Amino acid sequence: MNNRLFLLATLLLLLPGCATRSAPPADIYIVDPSLAEKVSSEAAAQSSGPVIKLAPMDAIRSFTGTEILYKRARHEQNSYAFSRWSDAPVRMLQALFQTSLSDSAQFKAVLPAASTSEAEYILESTLYDFSHHIHEGGTSSGNIRVRFYLIDQLAGTVTATREFESTVAATAQNARSAAEALNQAAANVARDLVEWLRAY
Repeated sequence: MNNRLFLLATLLLLLPGCATRSAPPADIYIVDPSLAEKVSSEAAAQSSGPVIKLAPMDAIRSFTGTEILYKRARHEQNSYAFSRWSDAPVRMLQALFQTSLSDSAQFKAVLPAASTSEAEYILESTLYDFSHHIHEGGTSSGNIRVRFYLIDQLAGTVTATREFESTVAATAQNARSAAEALNQAAANVARDLVEWLRAY
């Protein structure tokens, strides 16, 4: 009986130690706004274009958290266990697109969604994909797909809509390579967005 009590007491002492063993610290990645193509500060200051406001980006729940997602099959989605984004993709991409448009010198001002100022145009967007695609044969890529809607605020009508997609090869099947490829893919979409809006 005493032996059993001793064993039980020993187990109870050991269990908290096992339970409190922490997981490895997560690797944190960002979508870097500095990847946006820039024009000279003088050209940006002289811009006399319209004012545009970015509406909050819409997306499925997967892209509103901080998980770095990967896909091995069309209808399968997983996340890297010990890596994550510093913020939700919808917010980081919003910052990248705002920076790209501000630096393009096409607009008098590019307003964030929270701004109370008036704008001639509203840019709405829906994020459909922002994940690491792992293919057969050992290759993989960072994939992004976004649809944009340019809204004439005064008329209350859709001026134009366009979907952009970019696929960038990843160097390895891990979170770091996924983040690098997705950063470049996002920069490609930001560049294409700027070019598309030049017509308006």
